[in-house]
Amino acid sequence: MTNPKRGEFRLSLGKQTYKAKVTMDGLARIETALGCGVLRILQKLSDGDLTTTEMCAILLPIIRAGGNDIDIKDVQSAVWDGGLAEAMKASGEILSVALSGGQNEGKEEAAVA
Repeated sequence: MTNPKRGEFRLSLGKQTYKAKVTMDGLARIETALGCGVLRILQKLSDGDLTTTEMCAILLPIIRAGGNDIDIKDVQSAVWDGGLAEAMKASGEILSVALSGGQNEGKEEAAVA
């Protein structure tokens, strides 16, 4: 089961569906690998300027954070099987969760208390 308030969601690539989780560590790894911040990465995606290497660098830490034992070759294979359009969609989903996920975490519990 996934919890969107904690940045968890299901991510499909090719024949595989992974539990994915957007974390601060994952975002830091993505920014380091791509050499720019999340908003710049999102801009590259919307401009159609994201390379396959960059897409794989976005996917890997988020899929791993979901508890999957996966390496870059596995991600590359899943991207190849699913196609570049699906990988771009998955990358966009990750960036969307990064920008909006977790904002309400804990607020419901605080309102009840």
